[in-house]
Amino acid sequence: MPGLFWLTVLALSPFLGVIDAVAQDPAAERLYREASRMEDAGDQEGALEELLLLVQQFPGDQLAPRALLQAVELRSARGDLAGAEAVLRNLLDTYPRTPEAAAGFVQQGQLRRAQANSTAELEEARASWRRVPLLYGSEAFPLLDSRVEARVRSGEMSLLLGDAETAAAELLAAVEDEPPNKWTPRARVSLARAWVELGHWQAAAEVLASVHQPEAVEPGQETLAGIMARTAFQQGQTLIALMHRLHLRPSLGTASWATVQRFPQGGSPLRQPDGVAAAADGRVLVVDGKSKSVLLLDASGRLVEAATLDDPQRPSWNDGRWPYVVTDEEIRLPFSGERNRFLEPRPDREVQLDGMLAAERGVFGEWYVLAKGWKSVLAYTTPRQGREILTKDRPAFVDMARDLQGRIYLLDGKSKQVQRLSRDGSWDGVVLQGSWKRPQALALDPLGRLYVLDRGDNKVHIYSPQGKRLTGLGPTFAGGIELRAPVDVAVDGGGRVFIADNKLPFVVVLE
Repeated sequence: MPGLFWLTVLALSPFLGVIDAVAQDPAAERLYREASRMEDAGDQEGALEELLLLVQQFPGDQLAPRALLQAVELRSARGDLAGAEAVLRNLLDTYPRTPEAAAGFVQQGQLRRAQANSTAELEEARASWRRVPLLYGSEAFPLLDSRVEARVRSGEMSLLLGDAETAAAELLAAVEDEPPNKWTPRARVSLARAWVELGHWQAAAEVLASVHQPEAVEPGQETLAGIMARTAFQQGQTLIALMHRLHLRPSLGTASWATVQRFPQGGSPLRQPDGVAAAADGRVLVVDGKSKSVLLLDASGRLVEAATLDDPQRPSWNDGRWPYVVTDEEIRLPFSGERNRFLEPRPDREVQLDGMLAAERGVFGEWYVLAKGWKSVLAYTTPRQGREILTKDRPAFVDMARDLQGRIYLLDGKSKQVQRLSRDGSWDGVVLQGSWKRPQALALDPLGRLYVLDRGDNKVHIYSPQGKRLTGLGPTFAGGIELRAPVDVAVDGGGRVFIADNKLPFVVVLE
């Protein structure tokens, strides 16, 4: 294939010495424009060939490093990570003192993150981003978007790794030491997240006050900077709601949840809710076993989309972006049709796993599954490669949840415990010992508080990250609502609590 030929040339024959890109040849410009035209037309392989031809024929042209960077992005977008790394290596070796090389280190970090299988490899991704402000300082590069992006990505990785203090320092540098650019709103929101984790509520509130809502634009006219600003504003508003609910209200001696709503709004098609999951932005996924339906609701409770599904069990979200549902035999993305089926972890024969109860996806793409008949957790690196973990004492896990650091929490109905798996899947201890009658479901909020639904007393019990009981919700609420057979609980990014009850034709929402 021609594209692969040029990729091989670049990978095996890097340019001699370091090239300063200074000129702009008309022929190089035509090649670059043709590559852009092909990319716009969907011909990514043709675009890649034009870009690599430009670099081979005009290595001293100022468009050459830009062409290499665009080739890296094309390969990454197509999932050819090895090919992207080969082109990236040429960019970094041949044009080291260019803005494109700085952007190349950002891309290197993203490639390492995409392929990471351990905490050490996540730290390697962060190391790539940390190189940018060291190698491309403001003296030589006063205006460099990639440096701001690198600081933000590094800070957010520090948050994922559980190092909020380092994250705050990195994100503060992105806000205070850099000229404003399209990454600044995101930097402010992530900085507020770090300060919230550190308990600096006032500092978090002050930085969120500087995240403004962008002006409305005509449909189809919004720029990438506008999209990023709007997303950051929405995330900031969600974080403000969380701070108000879980910090300000208790500090004033008032209840964190003051009102009760019923979802869906405008009349409910639900007959027997069996599960509920909430995304960080407030979207809600509800499954109804009796009607075999899956409902996607927006943050206000309006129905957005519905699908039919046999044997729905637990709904959940993949990193807060893609809703999925665990059924008896598979994990389904109900609105796209994508599915995952798993084999039982047996060395002697291939048998499809059934009786699935719950599942969560780990930071490195692995799946953790609970299934009937298995006194353990089933961990899958691929749907065909599974193993049993946490088999000691034959636990009876009934639900699971994942926190913002990628750790998996498991509710054991037999021992009345919540156990935790570290980011790499190893056992991380017992984090909570309860005295529940019939623990049924588990959820976590963005601050790491645990919400255990006890069907034995029809309550949701709330605990600190250290396992101290804080309060309980239920069984009765304002408006004559009473929990009768609660089966699932969820918490969104603003701290709202959602409860699904088999005998109520709606989801109870506590605000």
